[in-house]
Amino acid sequence: MVMATMTDTQYYFLCFILSFISIFLLKPLFKKPSKTKTSLDLPPSPPALPIIGHLHYLGPSLYKSLTKLSTKYGPLLYLKLGVSRCLVVSSASMANEIFKIHDLAFAERPSFPFSDKLPYGSSGFFVAPYGDQWRFIKKLCMTELLSAKQVEKSRVARHEELVRFLLKVLESAKKKQTLDMSVEIMKLTNNSTFRLAMSMRSLDEPHEAERIRKLVKESNEVGAKACLGDMFGPLSKLAFCLYGQRAIDVTLKYDEILERFLKQHEEISNERENEDLMDLLLKAYRDDKSEFKINRIHLKAFLLDLLRV
Repeated sequence: MVMATMTDTQYYFLCFILSFISIFLLKPLFKKPSKTKTSLDLPPSPPALPIIGHLHYLGPSLYKSLTKLSTKYGPLLYLKLGVSRCLVVSSASMANEIFKIHDLAFAERPSFPFSDKLPYGSSGFFVAPYGDQWRFIKKLCMTELLSAKQVEKSRVARHEELVRFLLKVLESAKKKQTLDMSVEIMKLTNNSTFRLAMSMRSLDEPHEAERIRKLVKESNEVGAKACLGDMFGPLSKLAFCLYGQRAIDVTLKYDEILERFLKQHEEISNERENEDLMDLLLKAYRDDKSEFKINRIHLKAFLLDLLRV
């Protein structure tokens, strides 16, 4: 009776899903233990479930879940999140060893789901694969954006932004008005970072700050859902069908704002005596003989990374 109410397409789809699940459930039972690898090859790991691995250990608060696991299994923890593998490091000494001694072994970062279909792709510094672009941007950031000299030069700008933030809080307290601290803190961090990198403020208008805050929130939500689908291998294509267009739309909304920031910076670049980080990036953008040839997408992707910091 049940079969009579199903179309052929529904029946074949059900069979495919059942077969897919059965393969994952039964595969571990018939898998022979490897003779070349032992349990000593990997750090400690909690018991895993078929298909989902250790996903069931992660709650709404990720850092609390990882802290609980690290307390039980140690500062170096191996997790299997669907088809993805994860190394959790909760020790400062181990993190130092990874970033300074074994930095090349951990330099490559996993690609974002369906990043090749997004407007910016992997052009951003945070998602770029380890290579010429990543090394070039890192070199500029370390020598220009985060150098001791540049940080000291930016002390006045950072102080002005902090005073502006505190005055806004005091004014709201005197008037007994509700103040959205998430918006104000985002404005503080973004304006401080933009003044350091671009010698300009990014969020002067209230509606602009709110618009960017909503975009950051929406992009984080879409990214989290897309990454969840990517944990299950072939289902990443399903994640793109569900959330791909939304991710593209969010990026295009960002692009409109970032293009305006970039044009504003180009207009005032001749009025300043000191070069900032974006001036150096624009030089590389215009120089055919630059160490790494960057395009306008690279510039806007870098600005997007600054907004998301």
